[in-house]
Amino acid sequence: MIDVLRAAKASKKAVILSHQNSDVDAVLSSWVVKKILERINSSIEVDVVTSRMSASARVVLERLELLQAVEERESLPQHDLCVLVDVNNPLHLGPLVKDVKHDVPTVIIDHHRLSPNIPEKAIKIIDEEATATAEVVCDVMQSLNLKPSRKEALGLLLGILSDSRRLLIGGVKTCEKVAFLLSEGASLSEASTILYLPLDYSEKIARLKASQRATLYSAGRWIVAVSRVGSYEASAARALVDIGADIAAVCNECKEGSRLCVRASDDFIKATGLHLGGELQKMGVAASGSGGGHAGAACLTSQKRCDEVLEEVLRLLAGRLEYPLKKIEG
Repeated sequence: MIDVLRAAKASKKAVILSHQNSDVDAVLSSWVVKKILERINSSIEVDVVTSRMSASARVVLERLELLQAVEERESLPQHDLCVLVDVNNPLHLGPLVKDVKHDVPTVIIDHHRLSPNIPEKAIKIIDEEATATAEVVCDVMQSLNLKPSRKEALGLLLGILSDSRRLLIGGVKTCEKVAFLLSEGASLSEASTILYLPLDYSEKIARLKASQRATLYSAGRWIVAVSRVGSYEASAARALVDIGADIAAVCNECKEGSRLCVRASDDFIKATGLHLGGELQKMGVAASGSGGGHAGAACLTSQKRCDEVLEEVLRLLAGRLEYPLKKIEG
């Protein structure tokens, strides 16, 4: 933590970045990190930047009256300190990766598996066991003996609840951080209200089409679903798991290639030991793209087309599971 303090105190202009399509945990953890830097160095200027935020992140920021605190842009302002939040692979920054400097101090605050593309000299604060980056930011605040304001505590609670699927996943440490944030003035009922987002029409259609188009396979007791949609691929993959698939891979094809999202049930991950983030990270490297995520939820951006990407996922599963994949007909 001493290195972080030294870098923050020496900086005049810092930039905080997160992954493209930044989610609730990413944008709110970034905003709290900005507040931490400003407390360490009262004269520092800090910009929070993402190439694009998710629809849910935008709504949550609006409800907190923080939408102006996070800039969506495709280039970076001048800076002498770079902080990556909820991301440790620069390739996941989207168009912003071209402006990342390798000659300025870099700090990484994250909970994802380490990427081989991580900047070599970066100051790393990474906890792969954390459910959300907001938990890691809590650790940073506590290590620095800083107390969050009520709004900062609420922001971090929202990040944890969002990434943990309202505490459906997570362990003792996650609950300890929630208790800490509640003691600092955050409210579970208020956070739940802020996070409530009914599915819009387009997302409903994407989920239904993914189900309608899904091809199913069996591997022993496991059910594998693969499908294609034109948007909301992450939500569609989650929906397929919610309705019965043990693991679902949904691909969205675009001009540049494709984006694949894979989701799996907790039971599947525990029984097989498969880490989707690690597997998609390796697939990304092999495909001149980028991939990563968590054990049960990961994404891959590739220059390949969906047919090829989904075939690779099926080959991966066929090689890792004890049983051969058999197509379920009818």
